[in-house]
Amino acid sequence: MHRQGLGQLNIAHTYTGDLVVTLVAPDGSLYTLHNRAGGSADNLNRSYTVNLSNEARNGTWRLRVQDTHVDDIGKIDSWTLTS
Repeated sequence: MHRQGLGQLNIAHTYTGDLVVTLVAPDGSLYTLHNRAGGSADNLNRSYTVNLSNEARNGTWRLRVQDTHVDDIGKIDSWTLTS
């Protein structure tokens, strides 16, 4: 079975080029979704497809968001996982 990953991600931020977004699987595996792309664009609102066929469905999935610059602020509005 080929399972997909993150459904929708909505992050309010004033400079998406500062953001690194990583999906963390229950076993600690990391899946980089966004890596400082987008330049000065506001907000990160999009869907991602990730092959998670080797990952356990059960367990705690986490979303890690790093702001690599100190002058901007933001917040995670929502995120979902799909299968």
